[in-house]
Amino acid sequence: MPQDQLRRLLCLILPWVQIATAFLPALGLGTSMAVVSAAARTPVVPAGYAFSIWSIIFALAAAYGIWQFLPANRDSALARRTGWPLAGAFALNTLWQVTSQLTGSVGFGLFLIILASLACALWALFVARSTPEAGLGARWIVAPLTGLLAGWLTAASFVNLSSAARFANVLPEHGIAATLAAVIILLAAGGAAAALVWLLRRDSTWFAAAILWAFVGVVAANLGVNQVNIPAALAAAVMLALVFAVTWQRRRVAPLPA
Repeated sequence: MPQDQLRRLLCLILPWVQIATAFLPALGLGTSMAVVSAAARTPVVPAGYAFSIWSIIFALAAAYGIWQFLPANRDSALARRTGWPLAGAFALNTLWQVTSQLTGSVGFGLFLIILASLACALWALFVARSTPEAGLGARWIVAPLTGLLAGWLTAASFVNLSSAARFANVLPEHGIAATLAAVIILLAAGGAAAALVWLLRRDSTWFAAAILWAFVGVVAANLGVNQVNIPAALAAAVMLALVFAVTWQRRRVAPLPA
């Protein structure tokens, strides 16, 4: 069917477009993400090294594009059902990168883009969860891709919210009010992540891994990598423990009957 061919082509091409647009500043176009992030840094932003998770997500996205395009997977129900939401997530991630780098800002427009990307990623994750399929591709490409992408975008949504509010001068830059706002956002992020882990049950491993990595980065950032903010570090550590505990408990739950 023509729409299936379009889906397969988009899922093959968009991961590479996503990768290429991440390097626009290296070509002299726009501002690097490190500079953009530093301009609106808050206690919710993880340490810089935490963003290296994108290299894994990009690699998995490229592998997914190749996997689903292979003739052997032409009729894969898993590829068909996850293709459109993942194509949407890849396209929106590309839009977010291009917009942020060319404008040099992290305003509320970018926050809306990342929310839309998160919606696509969660759609793909829950669809993959409900479409059991055997094979190495399903286990080592689709599962980690959908889990890590949805998990990191969940964390990134709250990071973008705090940065957008700071960029718009809605949140103060320093002081007790800034710390209180960061703690509230971190608690909300942990609560949302724990709720999603609870819903995912035994399929939450990759999703939780991305969330835990984000909270580790936030703890490190607030213990001196970016700044020293003990209340924010403590809030992030508590949420890290909460998500880990919920993940541990849900992985012990017996799988649902077929």
